[in-house]
This record gives sequence, structure tokens and C-alpha cells, in this order.
Amino acid sequence: MKKILLTVGMMLGLHLVSAQAPEKMSYQAVMRSATGQLLASQNIGVKVSILQGSASGTVVYSERLTGVTNANGLISLEIGTGTVLSGTYATINWPSGNYFLKTETDPTGGTSYTITGTSQLLSVPYAMYAKSSGSSGGGFTLPYSATVNNASNLFTITNDGDGTSLEGINNTTTSSIAAVRGTVTNVAPGGFSSAVRGINNGTGGLGIGVWGSQAGSGWGVYGVTATGLGVYGNSSGAGYGVYANSNTGTGLSATSTNGPAASISISNNANNSTVLTANTLGNGTVINVSSTGSGAGVVSSTGTGFAVQGTTNQQSSAGIYGENTGSGEAVVGIVNSGIAGAVVGRNNGAGYGVRGFVSGNTTGTSIGVFGQVGLNSGKGRAGRFENTNTANDRNTFEVESNGAGNIPDNTLGNVSSFLSNNTNSVSAAVRGEVKTIFGNFGAAGIFGVSSGTGGFGGLFYSSNATGNGRALVALTDGNGDAIVANAGKDGDAIEANVDGAGRAIYGWVPTFSTGKAAEFKNFNTANTSTALSSTTLGNGIAGEFFVDNTNGTSPAVKGKVNSQFANFGTAGVYGESAGTGGFAGLFYASNASGNGPALMALANGNGNGITANAKNTGDGVEATVDGTGSAIYGWVPNYGTGRAAYFRNFNTANSQAVVSVTNVGTGTGVFVNHTGPSGNIAVFQSASANVTRIDKTGKGFFNGGTQNSGADLAEAFDVEGNSSEYEPGDILVISTDTDRTVEKSSKAYSTLVAGVYATKPGVLLTEENIDSELIGKVPMGVVGVIPTKVCLEGGNIKRGDLLVTSSKSGVAMKANPKKVRIGQVIGKALQDYDQSSIGKIKVLVNIK
Repeated sequence: MKKILLTVGMMLGLHLVSAQAPEKMSYQAVMRSATGQLLASQNIGVKVSILQGSASGTVVYSERLTGVTNANGLISLEIGTGTVLSGTYATINWPSGNYFLKTETDPTGGTSYTITGTSQLLSVPYAMYAKSSGSSGGGFTLPYSATVNNASNLFTITNDGDGTSLEGINNTTTSSIAAVRGTVTNVAPGGFSSAVRGINNGTGGLGIGVWGSQAGSGWGVYGVTATGLGVYGNSSGAGYGVYANSNTGTGLSATSTNGPAASISISNNANNSTVLTANTLGNGTVINVSSTGSGAGVVSSTGTGFAVQGTTNQQSSAGIYGENTGSGEAVVGIVNSGIAGAVVGRNNGAGYGVRGFVSGNTTGTSIGVFGQVGLNSGKGRAGRFENTNTANDRNTFEVESNGAGNIPDNTLGNVSSFLSNNTNSVSAAVRGEVKTIFGNFGAAGIFGVSSGTGGFGGLFYSSNATGNGRALVALTDGNGDAIVANAGKDGDAIEANVDGAGRAIYGWVPTFSTGKAAEFKNFNTANTSTALSSTTLGNGIAGEFFVDNTNGTSPAVKGKVNSQFANFGTAGVYGESAGTGGFAGLFYASNASGNGPALMALANGNGNGITANAKNTGDGVEATVDGTGSAIYGWVPNYGTGRAAYFRNFNTANSQAVVSVTNVGTGTGVFVNHTGPSGNIAVFQSASANVTRIDKTGKGFFNGGTQNSGADLAEAFDVEGNSSEYEPGDILVISTDTDRTVEKSSKAYSTLVAGVYATKPGVLLTEENIDSELIGKVPMGVVGVIPTKVCLEGGNIKRGDLLVTSSKSGVAMKANPKKVRIGQVIGKALQDYDQSSIGKIKVLVNIK
């Protein structure tokens, strides 16, 4: 039999079935193989032994049990119902010592036990212990009372489970009963003696020493005393002496008929803790003080501290809130000192020292803070705001409004309004002065900010239509600029417009000055914007520059750029045409008798004199001529070593011709005249290597050979008679009457056959000069594939048949190989032919 190793998980339960039935214990175990697999639905044999004293102690009882595991490998047995092997289960003396349970298991249901385990019975079976205890006369008889003089605890019950160790229940309806009562009978007990004492040794903060609860409207804990303390709570550490809590009622309520309702004090001079702390997580009032008499709601006095200190951490609340619902003042501060303030608002955080606001008044007559001077002939300032901290970089005075203003009356609804209401006054409505050695941002006599998406940082308005005063005058006596304007984003630093006939901007230099009327500079090397832009929507010139001096040599416009780059736009003068017409640049020599060029471009460096580029279908350069000159004339002086013209295509995907010449006249399309003593007329290269060359004599050299659209080699010959009587496909023979002349064949098997009138010769040879027009000559093909006239005089023609002349003029026929002689064969047929009339087929011409 294959040996199986088991792992056993055991669950042991003890219970007394009844007074008549024998006692027994429940035993459960999960059976698994050595690999961890459950042994389901399998017979199991278990030997159980109860050992006394230790895991190897004396066997006081032993029995054998058998059973079957369920689908989860669990077996359930009852110890005390098996086959007894030794001892008596009912006579085990459980209180006499420690006991251990030893199990030996056979997975086949037999007695070959393969696994053994021993575990201590930590809890003596209670029913059996009580049974033995009762039989010896040690049980309780109720009611039970006893008096014992012993320094130790008389009754101790320990529960290691989740239940209550001791519970007292009283189910009567009689008054003043107690479920559990503790009494100290001595009238002079020791200090801190207690009738009932609850101790909780937990340190986690969640335990309770004594917990009193009441389900109705009574008291959870009730203490009564004559002259002592009804309930006394003390905390020896950081806890609470008395902690009162309520879900919906009052956490703590103190009342008194004659004395104070509550007295709270600290008796330790060194204790700096708060005497009374009250807080709430809700929205209710923390402390509510009311009095129906004439006494003060709160009276507070202090030595060097604050009589009343109010603190809040919310912007919407107030540290101290005073309200008068009548016509008096909410808060009144009076001081007779010359150095202190009647009301002082101090802010140690980020809030307000003093805050005055208007709420609920819709008449527009209320004032949040009103500072007034002049009453009772008083002199001084109605308000003063001063910053004494040189390190404070915050605003000394701020005025803010969420109002929408008033249109069209701009005197109302402003954040602030200053008016010098005296027509003879020379004072300013607002005078801002700053005295500093720095010219930093914000260091200004007046600093206006517009932080919204609209509005003005400053607005100066001369509202009198008959007045001549300027809206803004800026003067400087020093070396600084009278006005500096800067736009931090996309707006204009200065926008000037004019509604009349004046100038939006007029810059002028008086007769005694040596400055410039205007200068525009861009000091940002990364700025690609235009330094000066002029635009007109009318028909006038956007910008006009004129040197009005006939003896002058200065330019009307000089554009200069100092850059190491030749990027797009990096130009001394940059002209752009943004419409569908117009010119990006126009240079016009308007004097008909003048000889100066309209445009001259010179480059002293290695760059081009002119670079032209067209992105779309336009031409990079278009040049025309109305007279007899050249549209483009490129020339190299006698000291130059460059080219008169150079055309290149650097785009490998561009299939356009680099140079295209079209001629609709009668002249030559391209004319090349080589007047030098040597050199080639033309050289053509591929990958920088010569492939075609035409030398100075006109001889052509072709490295890769030539490919022509024709399929044969022909030579120009004179013909007998008129050349108009000949046509392509005619069989030609050598004339016997005239030198170097051919004529149409006229008899069969002629040995004078020379070739065929070529339809489209690939190469045409001639002894004539290239300027000869070859009038009166015909191209005779002597080698190659030539459409040739044929007939059926020699029979049907098959591909590959030899062809000879027939009796028909200029027509070939199928040859009889037995009749063929040298010099008679025209060539071989490349097509079949069986038509009764004369037709044409392709013939591989090769005279033999």
C-alpha cells in the first residue's frame, strides 16, 4: 500500500450532553495529503489518547474512532463514544492537573497510523469540572452570604473571550434597586476608598474605567453628597477629570438656587493653561451669555493682558462682534491719552487691523469708515496711513471696489475720488511723490494698474471742449525719458489716434536741438517682430521718405542689417506683398534720359548678388525686354573666373527639366557659339562623370550608346524620278542609270535589292552637312525592323519566311529557298500574311 503523509487541522469542542448520557468531546479535523490536497470522502481511522501532566505523560484514557471525511476533507468525531483501548473516560479527574490530547491517524480507516500530533487542552471542560466540584460539596446555594477576613480578592473571574466577566441583572420595577451594588460600611474609610471601582488598563485611548448608561431620561451616573463632591473626576495625566457628552441633549448642565451655578478656576500659579475652553464643530454659538437685569453680559478685567480677546480663523467671522440694533454705536472706544488710540485694530496674521463695511443700505449714503477733521475747529488729518517698516514691501494704502461704475457720469461709482473744488486753486487733486534713487518698476509718484481684461492703467481726460489744456504733460529735468511706455504682452506700448486733421504722433526737433525726431530700436536679439510698422487702408503711401536735395548723395531709405545669418527676412530692406496683386519691391528709374539702373545688387562677400525664389507656380526670376536688349544677360568680365549662368536642381524628387527653352518664333531655340581656341561645345555628366560630349568640331561621343525611337538604321539616298512618288514600305533597288541612286523594285528575285523605304528610322546616315535639308532624298533602311510592302505572289507568308522582290513595283514576296541566290534576300518576315491585296508586315531587314 502506498504510504500517504497527512496534515491535520484539528478543532476540539467539549460539552456535556445530559445528566444520563456519558460525557463526550467533539473532535473535528481537516485531512490533507503531503502535497496539500484535501482527502475528500475517505475512510479515516483515529487513535485518541488523553495524557496527564505533559505531552509525554501518563495515558489516562485511550480509544479508537473511525469516520468518513466530507467533500471538504473534514471529519467530525466524538471522543468518548469510540472503542475503548484503556482507562475510563467518566473517571478522569479534570481539576487535578494539565491534560494533553494525542491523536494518531490512518487515512485508510485501519490501524496503520502514519501521522501523530499532540496538543494541550488549555481549558478544562467546564461541565465536567462543575460536575466534579458539585459532587465534592463545594457548590453555591442561593441566596449566599459569607464573611471572610482576607487581604486577597475573595472572588475572581477571568474571561479570555469577548463576553462579560461578571454580569448582574435585576428585572424588578422597584425604586432604588441596583443590579450591582458596592458598599463601604466603615464611616471613616481611607482616602480614595471606593464602593465600586472600575479599572481599565488599556492605553489605546478607547477604554472606560466606569461606564454608566441609561436608556430613558434618567441619569447615566448619579452622585449625591452632603458637603462633599457628588461626582468627582480627576485626571492624573493629560486626560479629562470629568468628560460630559451628549448626542442631542446637553453635555453638561449646572444649576444653583443660591450659590454660583459653576465655579471654574486654576489654583496653580505656574499653570498657564486656559481656565475654560469652549468650542463647537457646528454653526451654533460657543458661549451664550444673557442677562435680564441691568448687569453686564460679560465683565472682564486683567492686569497686563487683554480684558477681552476674541480670535477667529475664518474670514467671514469676527474675533469680537458688537451690534447695536437701535441708533447707538455698536463699539465705542474713548481715549484721553495723546499717544494711544481710542480704537486699535491689530492684525498679526493676514486679515484686517480695522475693517469697516456697509451691509444692507441701498440709499448710497452709508460709509464703511468715516474719518473726519475740522469739528470744533480741530486741525489735523482726516486719515493717515503710514508704514514704519523699511522691509515691508506691501502697499501702505489700498482701495478696492466691486462696483460697476457709473456711465455716463464718471464722477460716481469710482474706487476712489479726489476733488480739488476750487476754480482758483493751483493744487493738484492727487499729488503722488516718490523719493528714491532707484528706477524700479512701481517706484512712481503715481502707479496705476489695470488688472482686468479691460480698463486703463491710467486715464487723463481734458473734458472741457473749449479748453486748450493738455490731457497729459510729462516733463523731466534730468537725463531720463519724459515718457516710457511698455506693453508686457500683445498690446501696443503707445497707441495714438486723432479724430481731427492733426497727427496721431508728431515728433519734431527745434532749431537749436541736435536730437532725432524719432528713433525705433529693438534690443532683443530673440525678437523677430518688426521694429517699425506703417500701414494705411487708404490710397496714400504707407511710408514716404524723401531727400529733397539735388546735390545730395544720401539715400532716401537705408536699410542695414548686421547679422552672421542669411535667414529669411534677415535683410537690409524687406518688402512684402500680402495681397493678390502688387509688388513686394518696385524700383523705377523714371527719368527717360537717365542711364542709371533701376536696381543694382552688389555683394562684396561670397554671397549672391541677387537670390530669387518662387514657392508656387511663379518663376523665381522673370525678365522681359521691350527693346533690342536681352531679357537676361549674364556675362563674366575679362578678369572673372566664374560662370555667366548656372542652373541646378537639388530636389531628387523633382522631375521637371532644369532648363526649359520654348521658341514660338523662327529663330533657334538654343544657340551656342564657341569662339575660344579649344574646349567642347557641350558636355553632359551623370554623377559628375562625362557621359556625352560634343567637341569643338561637332563630333558626338556617347558612353552608353544611343537609343532612338526608330527600329532601323537608314541612310539618305537620291531616287530616280520624283521623291513624292515613293512611300514608306517600298522595296528599293540600286539604280543602274545614276550613281548613288535607288529606285523601286520591278522584277522578282532581283539581286540589286538594297533596302526598304524606312517608316521611322532610328538612325539616319548621310554624307551631307548637318545644315542640309536633304530635299529630294528618301531614308532607305538597310538593317532593322521595317514595315515592308508584301503580296502573295510567292504564296502565303509565315513568320520566319525569307522575302525577295516580286514582279509588283516596290513589293516583296515569299521566296522559294530552292531559287534563292546570294544578294536576293531582303530579310525575314516577322508576321504572317494571307491577304489577297498588297499590305505591310514587319520585316527584319538584312540584305543577303
